[in-house]
Amino acid sequence: MIRLLRALPAPMLLLVALVAYAQTPSGRGAQAAPSTPGPQAQPSRPLPDIPIKTIDAKGINLRKFRGKELIIVVFSTQCEDCIATVGILAKIQKDFGPRGLQVIGIAGNENAAYTVGPFAERYKPGFPLGFLNQDSVIKLTNIKKDDHPFVPIVMFVDSTGTVRVQYFGDSQLFKDQQQEKALRAIADSLLKWQVQHTANAKAASTPKPETPPPAKPDP
Repeated sequence: MIRLLRALPAPMLLLVALVAYAQTPSGRGAQAAPSTPGPQAQPSRPLPDIPIKTIDAKGINLRKFRGKELIIVVFSTQCEDCIATVGILAKIQKDFGPRGLQVIGIAGNENAAYTVGPFAERYKPGFPLGFLNQDSVIKLTNIKKDDHPFVPIVMFVDSTGTVRVQYFGDSQLFKDQQQEKALRAIADSLLKWQVQHTANAKAASTPKPETPPPAKPDP
């Protein structure tokens, strides 16, 4: 089983489900324990139907968001890079929400049930926040128990409930100074795909008018 270790202060944390990074002079992390980083991105797959717990016990039902484009971010409440990404996604939610986009945050660190409430109160992201245990995070993000990917993990999900792409915290997308620009571009592409998908589905369901038979020549 993957061992859950307490997070140490660092700009990026490891999801073992969350082994910390020791800070380097460059400002990025060096692993505190041997690990195999997760892939930079994963191909599309169905979004698992996993109930997300919340501090008010109401929970978040992912099925209720079917028909919307989603950005799901799995993060640690003790990760500085995660806090930065959550802040960016808060702005994206505000700007893209009217177009049908919904951001959902999921804390996956060991004590998330106790820290996600104060986290939400402090940072006020403007989108739903919940938490999951280690096994549920593994199922949601489609990782193996021997993998140790980094947080934040960001999943882009289309309106059909398909995870179109998923990025792990060690992706260049998060290391680049243009993280916000990149996340906005992916969100915009997802929304544009949905517009085209809806148009194609509507066209396919519209009956085509029958072509009248050719007129017979006059005798």
